[in-house]
Amino acid sequence: MKFEDIRIPGNIELVNGEKDDHDIFALTLSTCQWCKKGKQWLEDNGYTHRFLDVDLLPFDDKQEFKRSIRNLFETMIRYPFLIIDGKEFFAGYNPEKWEEMLK
Repeated sequence: MKFEDIRIPGNIELVNGEKDDHDIFALTLSTCQWCKKGKQWLEDNGYTHRFLDVDLLPFDDKQEFKRSIRNLFETMIRYPFLIIDGKEFFAGYNPEKWEEMLK
């Protein structure tokens, strides 16, 4: 299975920036301070990215989606959960690590 094969439920928000070398997809929670900081960091640093507030999904869709992500990346989900080019991921807010991954 690849990331592209996963059905993504809900409203995906797109934020355009001048840096679009990578496909950046962030799984976030609408009430999480670290997720808000992560989205702001991506925007402040000019990265085009998409994000999905997972906590706003209907229960069944959320469970299925999280299970698919956990299985694909073989990890527990911690928010924000950044997926780079559908292959690499980083769980948690760490701008230094994100910057390293986005070079």
